[in-house]
Amino acid sequence: MRLFTEDRGQTLVITALCMVCFMGFMALAVDVGILFSSRRKLQNAADAAATAAALRYINTYTGTNGSAAQAAAIDAGNKAGQANVSGSSVSVAVNTNPASPAAHRGCVGTDCYFEAIVSQQNPTFFYSAFYALWKGQSAGTVGVGARAVAGAPGAADNCIYLTNKNGTALKVQGNWKIDASNCGVYINSSSSTVEDDTGKAANSGVSAASISIVGSMPNNVTIAPGSSPTVLQTLPQSVPFSDVPGPTVPATCPAPSGNKLTGTAAAGCYSGTVNLGNATLNGLYIFTGDVTINGAVTGTNVTLAIMNSGSLTIKPGGSTVNLTAPTTGTYSGLVIYQPISNTNTIKMQAGSTRGTLGGWVYAPGATLSMQDNGGPTFTVGGLVVDHIDNGPASLTITGYTPSSSPIKYVALVE
Repeated sequence: MRLFTEDRGQTLVITALCMVCFMGFMALAVDVGILFSSRRKLQNAADAAATAAALRYINTYTGTNGSAAQAAAIDAGNKAGQANVSGSSVSVAVNTNPASPAAHRGCVGTDCYFEAIVSQQNPTFFYSAFYALWKGQSAGTVGVGARAVAGAPGAADNCIYLTNKNGTALKVQGNWKIDASNCGVYINSSSSTVEDDTGKAANSGVSAASISIVGSMPNNVTIAPGSSPTVLQTLPQSVPFSDVPGPTVPATCPAPSGNKLTGTAAAGCYSGTVNLGNATLNGLYIFTGDVTINGAVTGTNVTLAIMNSGSLTIKPGGSTVNLTAPTTGTYSGLVIYQPISNTNTIKMQAGSTRGTLGGWVYAPGATLSMQDNGGPTFTVGGLVVDHIDNGPASLTITGYTPSSSPIKYVALVE
């Protein structure tokens, strides 16, 4: 009877059985971990593919080449996905997935959303071995996939970029005003004293939704009464439009008759000193010398390119200047283009500067100078200059809605 009641060795048997179970769970954990690692890599590839497609679309779209821009975007997305995970299957397309929110599907103008699906077959190791022992055949591979959607859901928040790296960003005096209530101000200076204010007038200051400063806090920017922007320290940012190439100055660039442009002035290149007034413009105007706007000037689809060592002075007397930038093409959104190498001051003078520049003033190496005698008022869509010299005057920066801004940001939305 002792033979049947002997319990020596049972612990060893139970331990052996438990070890098999433990090894099975460990093997399962290893295989699942490998699959999750592969899933992370595929998700990175999908994110990269969707983002690359959206970026290429924005940089390619001109307003009339929607199909070609989409094709270029899809090609860029597919290449980006393959570059991240070689041997994977990458499919990029304009997003039409019904599971996505309606706002994340299709293309409308510069807003276009791209879906990237990346998949790959992955082998298992321990599971395959156990499956072969159990079923007598290979377990095969396990499919792993990832999906991402990217587009351009909005515009950059800032509408004023002051590019000076270490000095004064605002040189102001008197009852000066800068109104950027609908958008933000970015100040690139590393200084903690970016404003030079003579007089400290009670009603002066900056109205803005936000003020971002590279320099240390607290800083000395004067906030206008009634405005309560978020003021914070930020890292240096890239300058908008810095990748836009300057127009090529043609070999033939004549001076206008009598050095004046009036009436319906043809787009093109003009040399020498130019007086521009009582004129209607349309297109790209390249100036290699000094330009003075003295009189009413109107126009749509207009970019004034101030090249070489030329300068721009706006003093239209009792008249107004109303110019609107193009919405497509190389200079989309730019109403004034002055390359960073041209540091000549853009002047708005003598209390008579009134009107609207419907677009961005891009002159990252230049000062924007505004002077008084009655308080000029001027409205600009956006501003990229070295610094502002306002003494005193009223400047309004309107900013853009996400759908109309030429400065888009690309974001992963799914």
